[in-house]
Amino acid sequence: MSRPPSPMLSVPEKKTAAAELFRDRHFFGAASFSDIRDARAAVAVPNPQAQPPASRRALLLRYHRLLFSARDDPCAFDETLSFTWHDAFRPHLKHAAASLRFEKAALVFNVGAAASRIAAAVSRATEEGVRAACGEFQRAAGAFRAVGEMMEDEEATTVDMSSQASAMLERLMLAQAQECCFERALAAGKSPPVCSKVARQAALYYEEAYAALVAPLLQNHFERSWVSHIQWKAALFNAEACYRYTIELHGKTEIGEEIVAVGIKALVDAKRTARGAPGPLYDYAFRLEQDMNKSMETAKEENYRVYLFRIPAAESLASLPAASLVRSASLSEILDPKTENSAQSP
Repeated sequence: MSRPPSPMLSVPEKKTAAAELFRDRHFFGAASFSDIRDARAAVAVPNPQAQPPASRRALLLRYHRLLFSARDDPCAFDETLSFTWHDAFRPHLKHAAASLRFEKAALVFNVGAAASRIAAAVSRATEEGVRAACGEFQRAAGAFRAVGEMMEDEEATTVDMSSQASAMLERLMLAQAQECCFERALAAGKSPPVCSKVARQAALYYEEAYAALVAPLLQNHFERSWVSHIQWKAALFNAEACYRYTIELHGKTEIGEEIVAVGIKALVDAKRTARGAPGPLYDYAFRLEQDMNKSMETAKEENYRVYLFRIPAAESLASLPAASLVRSASLSEILDPKTENSAQSP
């Protein structure tokens, strides 16, 4: 049964307060001071989400590039200058610091957020769309990883830029990129074992993101809908991996293993515990569960009438193999000036 592409999560941008750069002697003496000031003002809009994400990314990249004309040393700033950024997920929380590293890290965070918005908005009904979304999610993953690395030496920050949140967002973006690879594998008619491995890796990435979300620092920071969405995705792709694996087992007439390997339980558990996920995920799960139940009944009937194979214990089966087809983009790829004018395709 055909299943349409499932919805993806995108990250909101951090908002920032205006910074009076003219008060700092280092900025004021820079040859490009007026460009830096204007670029900073263009970034500091009240509602960045209202602007097209590709346009936002262009503004962010331009300002980031201009900042390389300023010094990184926090001690080089006058005491009257600091940069204030709000938490992307809890905007009432904010942090201020007289640190260009903090300013640049916040910009990279927003570049990642813009890439995630571009990716989530792409229609994945075509091969071109799936490839474009996959590439943008990998850029977003690299951006969030870079934020964690850039903030390692900062004494304090908002939760969204912590090492835990950066790692969680990186895994989530990789999970969504891997999901795109699964869609490409299905569309290309790849073999069931290949599709199973790709799906299993997507499930692993989602499981890692979910584990971080429910850990102490992050468990009350994100909306419940995010937690449910990621929990559902982990269950869905574990089930997809099992389903594709059983197709291969059926072809080898390994019917006993097939009956045990069908991962319907993952979907049942998700339906019981995950609340608030978007409707399309429930629809996806319903169709997948129908396919899996049909395969289960066929396997049971064939075993009862023909094969009479012993059904092994579930714990006796080896873990399903996985294959990652994605990676986090490097910072140089993320900050490539070519992306200022348009959304890149991978």
